Amino acid sequence: MSDKLERRLDAVYQSGGDREKLDRAYDDWARDYDQDLWASGNPYIALMAGMAGRHIRDGNARILDSGCGTGNMAQVLRLIGYANIVGIDASDGMLAAAHAKGCYVELHKMLLGAEIDLPGESFDAVTAAGVLTHGHAPPESLDGLLAVAKPGAPIIFSISKIAMDECGFGQKIADLERSGAWLLEERTEPFRTYPFSSRYADLRHWISVYRKAG
Repeated sequence: MSDKLERRLDAVYQSGGDREKLDRAYDDWARDYDQDLWASGNPYIALMAGMAGRHIRDGNARILDSGCGTGNMAQVLRLIGYANIVGIDASDGMLAAAHAKGCYVELHKMLLGAEIDLPGESFDAVTAAGVLTHGHAPPESLDGLLAVAKPGAPIIFSISKIAMDECGFGQKIADLERSGAWLLEERTEPFRTYPFSSRYADLRHWISVYRKAG
C-alpha cells in the first residue's frame, strides 16, 4: 500500500477523537478517497452491499446511508437497484464528492450521535459503513440510528474490533440486545480492513445486521 495512503490513515486514526482534525483529514482526502479505498483491498463496501441485497428486499426502500463519505457504497447500491437513498456525513469535502455521484435523493451535513436530526421512524433500512470505529462516532450513535429506523427495519453496519473492545460499542450493542430494542440477524467473520497496509494490517472489522424490534 502506498505511503500516501498510510499517511491518510494516520491522519484519520490519530485524530484522537478531535472532530475538527477528523473532518479536516476527510476534507483533504475526499478527492482521492475512492481510488485509495479500492486500492487498499478493504472489502467492506462489497460486504455491506451484499448484506443490503440479502436483507433489504424492496428496491424502493428508503435507506439512510449514515456516515456516507464520498458515496461509494450508495453508488454500488444504486447500481443494484436501490434508488431512494439519503446520505449524512460531517465532512463538506466528502459530501461534495457524494453529491457529484448523483446517487442520493437527499444529502445532509450532520454528526452521528444519540439523536439524529431526521424524522423518527422514517427509514426502511439503515446502513453505516466504515463510520462506527475509534474516533469517529460514539456508541450512542446506535440509539440515533434506531430512532430514525422504522420498526422491523434492518440496520446494517461495519464495526471495528477496537471500537467493540475499547470504545464502548460492545457494551452498547449488548445492552440494546438485552433490552429487546433489536435482534441480531447475521454477522460476518472478522476481516482485515486494510490487508495491504504495513501499519494497519492488524485492524479488523466485521459486518453485522440487526433488525429493529416492532
